[in-house]
Amino acid sequence: MAKHILHLFFLSTFSLNSWAISVDSLFLKGNENYEKGNHVEAKNNYLSIYNEGYFSKELFLNLGNSYFKIDSIPQAILFYEKGLKIAPADEDLIHNLKQCNLLIKDKNPIKKSILISELIYGFLGKSPNYWAYASIGLISLVCILILFYRISPKIKWKKINFYSAIVVFILFLFSVGLAWLSKNRIQDTNYAIMFSPSTKILVEPSENASTAYLLHEGSKVKIKTETSKWYEISFDKKVGWLKKHHIKKI
Repeated sequence: MAKHILHLFFLSTFSLNSWAISVDSLFLKGNENYEKGNHVEAKNNYLSIYNEGYFSKELFLNLGNSYFKIDSIPQAILFYEKGLKIAPADEDLIHNLKQCNLLIKDKNPIKKSILISELIYGFLGKSPNYWAYASIGLISLVCILILFYRISPKIKWKKINFYSAIVVFILFLFSVGLAWLSKNRIQDTNYAIMFSPSTKILVEPSENASTAYLLHEGSKVKIKTETSKWYEISFDKKVGWLKKHHIKKI
């Protein structure tokens, strides 16, 4: 049993380190390309990390910056908004989002104040990867404590290791919960960014419906309801319907 626990510890640690090295390498490569002015290559480096399921404020900021440099404003806005879901008070993300707002036709409201709940979440939530690292570290520590419990010759140390393992395991469950919460906050959203240059927002979900108003790329809309092909959205207190392919969820 002790050998199996030790094997699990080394295996999980090795896997974590290998993945972290790969992510760090791609991130540094993206930074190098960005500094050299190779913004498309930098964007591709960062996207490779994002497509692997890695989320962080820094990654979203750099992705937004890369898209901004290649004049893809809707994509830049999308990733700045994603970053603000992790770090709602980040000054760089807010500033860059304001700069993007100057370049789009339908101006998006920019928050002037941050809710206390968002600041608390920014501290506790962090990125899902942060809590994933913490979870693996904690469960590895649990394995070590169980191993020491098994091999300790004295009852005193057995008790210390046993109760320590219980405490650390509770912390592990807490970190897993925060990782899940953080990932859901990033992936689940009622807001989206317009990607079509100009879109007619209709009064009902039908291609023959009359136009309620127009929206342009870069606009941030709130999704109210949806069908298999349509979203009902609101923008600046106006509501209407559009096909799903016109927008991307934040």
